Amino acid sequence: MSNLLLILFVSLCGPGAVTENEKSTEPYSLRLVDGNSRCHGRLQVQRAGQDWTEVSPWDILLWFGNRLCAELDCGSALSLEEKTVSEREAVYLHPYRCLDSSLIDCFVSDTSRSPYSLELNCSDSVRLIGGRSLCSGSLQIQDQSLDQSWAAVCEGALDRRGAEVLCRELGCGAPVLQGALSPPGQTFHCEGHEYKLMDCHRTRTGPEICPTLNLICKEPLRLVGRASRCEGTVEAELKGEWRPVVTSGFWDLESAAAMCRDLDCGSAVYTETRDGSDSEVWSVSTNCVKRALL
Repeated sequence: MSNLLLILFVSLCGPGAVTENEKSTEPYSLRLVDGNSRCHGRLQVQRAGQDWTEVSPWDILLWFGNRLCAELDCGSALSLEEKTVSEREAVYLHPYRCLDSSLIDCFVSDTSRSPYSLELNCSDSVRLIGGRSLCSGSLQIQDQSLDQSWAAVCEGALDRRGAEVLCRELGCGAPVLQGALSPPGQTFHCEGHEYKLMDCHRTRTGPEICPTLNLICKEPLRLVGRASRCEGTVEAELKGEWRPVVTSGFWDLESAAAMCRDLDCGSAVYTETRDGSDSEVWSVSTNCVKRALL
């Protein structure tokens, strides 16, 4: 069985970014290379006085990718993958070594030969911050007209179609609509087919100081194989692909209860893990499920 762990990719450019042939005097700099935008590609790190080095992941999860994207001035983390490459010098990145300290503390001091690299994909213009998961929080956008600074979006700036475009762009499920999502005074005018929120037509109306828009998108989860939508095998959607879910860690009723709440079902009655087919799966951390779906 091929278990693909989705992880976040770090943003290409961030505060203090340096050019390709310049050596940084900062503790470290990060960049993404060989991607299709500044916020997508293979992660490299440059530590003070050293050359750019490949990064090899060590149990990296998507929530940590979000931290990398934010530090590098990109939007929300969309996907994170461990890629097999030709063996090269690399530095290992351990996410749990810097939970309460600088990101540089997560990098192992010495380099070693590794056949793995970390590929990260971040949104380049939108992000949700301060929420309970990657699919909820206060909406911020980054625009050329704002000199690349992040700006909050006012309440009423989205209608249903705009919220659907945003949630889809972030790899999340349908939006949970609230009173703030209403047409009057909206800034974004989306048809619903747009790939990114910033592709929608916009008008600049309303006060500059206003309550910020908080949005909750459903987690991209579903139950399949049974008669009821609240019973069946757990599947998750990542990068547009639905796959069964396997867990790293002990799966219990507490884990199932967190997922039932997000699926708008009742209390968890029964749960179990079974051997599946040889099809590809998404792997999820049990502790992450409990924390993100509270």
